[in-house]
Formats: sequence, C-alpha cells, structure tokens
Amino acid sequence: MATENPYRLADLCLSLLTRQATKRTSEAKHKLTVLGFDELNVLQEIDSLYAWLDRNNRKKYLELFIARYKEMHGKRKGDAIEELAEMHLAGLLDEPNPVMQYTYATEVLRKRDRAKESILAVPTKAQKQLEIDKALRIFMQQTRFYTDLTSDDATLTALKDNGVKRVRWNTQDDGRVCGDCNDKDGNIYPIDQVPDKPHPNCRCFITPV
Repeated sequence: MATENPYRLADLCLSLLTRQATKRTSEAKHKLTVLGFDELNVLQEIDSLYAWLDRNNRKKYLELFIARYKEMHGKRKGDAIEELAEMHLAGLLDEPNPVMQYTYATEVLRKRDRAKESILAVPTKAQKQLEIDKALRIFMQQTRFYTDLTSDDATLTALKDNGVKRVRWNTQDDGRVCGDCNDKDGNIYPIDQVPDKPHPNCRCFITPV
C-alpha cells in the first residue's frame, strides 16, 4: 500500500493536463487571430474550447482515479474499477463541493461564459489574446483543485476497500501549513468521518492507522 508522496500521480496528471490545455488554447487563439475576433467566431470557438477542456479533464481524472486506487489497493481489475471510478467522479464533478462552494460542471460553464464576455469586452486583438490566456489560468486553478480531489477520493476509497477503519490526518509540514490544517495534524478519525479539506489546494493527506 503506497503512502509516500501521496500526490505523485496527481502531479503527473496535472502536468499533462496543463500541457494539453495550453496547446489546445493556443490553437483556439491562433484560429481566432486568423478568422477575426467577431462575436460569432468568439462564441463558437470558446464554446468548442471549453467543451474540449471539460472532456479532457474528465478523461484524465478517470485515469488518475484508477491509477491511484490501484496504487493504494491493487485488487480490483478491469471493468469493476472503471465503474467504481465513474461512479465516484460523477459525485465529485456533478455535485456541489463544500470547499469550493460550487459544482464543477456548472463552474466550467460559468468560466466559459465569463471568458467570452471578457474577450468581447476589450477592443484590441492583443488584449483579446491576453484575455484568452487569463481565462486558461483561471480554468487551470479549478483543474488543479479537482485533480487533488480525485486523488484524495481514490485514496479514501481504496483504504475503505482494504478494510481500514481509522486514518491519520497529515500535513505536508512544509512551512506553508494553515492554522486549520495544523490543528488537524496527527488527528485520528474514523474513516467515514474524515473532515473536508478546509481550503482549496489543501494537500494534507490521510494514512491508515
């Protein structure tokens, strides 16, 4: 059961998602630069871009869940683990998150519409290109949070399936730990009562007791 460097797979996943999103966004920006930033072009291309970003995130989150689950558990194989991952991701991405206080699927659409508004609002081509870059940075903040959340959920699910009853809360102990997390460091919880992360991008992790 792997517990060291608990976000190794999440970091690999996020790095890949960042490269792919940057490439796809650059293609969209180039296409708009060539065709022109008129309203119809912007609406169509940004709709297409965010649909692609959402599909790609969901695909990679599924792969991450399966990989992390296997790293922690290793017993389920084939269709069973993919069905398990799909079920958990449906909950993670399509239901409200108490930390972010929004639903992933809804927020993708909100960010998409905000990107279209900001691109159309500025007058020059250079400013419009910058707005596309800004929109990508904002989208990737959400992507990062849900990458970690997917890894956390896979970890918790694998521990439960391994029969673990209690877990310990651990901080990264890197000098950047917030007060809420520091208060939880070393606390032991029943596995069904692990607290929600207290803030976005929290990288505290659990280990079996």
